Amino acid sequence: MNRNIWIIGIIIAFLAVILASCSETTAARLTDDEVVELYNNAREAYGWFDLTTIPYDNEKYIEADGEKYFEVIQLGIASKRTLADYLNKIFADDITEELMETSSYRYVECEGKLYVLPTDRGTDIFKGAESYEVVRISEKQIKFTVTVEIYEDPVQRNVTGYKQYDFFLEFSDGRWRFKNFELVR
Repeated sequence: MNRNIWIIGIIIAFLAVILASCSETTAARLTDDEVVELYNNAREAYGWFDLTTIPYDNEKYIEADGEKYFEVIQLGIASKRTLADYLNKIFADDITEELMETSSYRYVECEGKLYVLPTDRGTDIFKGAESYEVVRISEKQIKFTVTVEIYEDPVQRNVTGYKQYDFFLEFSDGRWRFKNFELVR
């Protein structure tokens, strides 16, 4: 009888190991187009902090500290928490924390709604078209290289060189997220 209990214990342990290995999250393989789409989403979201303003309703605003803050109308983003959650789907936690911390003055909540202080800057007019390269480093890491044209004269758009930016995507917590990011223009 002790032998039967021992065999049953081994079988249970074996099944537990198999079950655990099957339940591990495996990295979803992204196509090159999906990587570019994720980059475009990251560029848009990062731009809300470094380039332009998250979409807002210019008719609905509150005043705080002598400034007009306009109601955010970005679908699914109605609070600082939902904004941070959205960013965490795209970026590693440290990038989200830095964006939220350095721009905390730009976003305020009032009566259950998120408001933004509009600020905009233009893109770098000395940079032109982007091209992309996707390199799969491992099952859970992708190197995404953006190459940007450099203009000597932005009116004539004569290309005098190129600048490369390497971004790394990592699969963690069931999703692909950028480990580093900046705007290239």
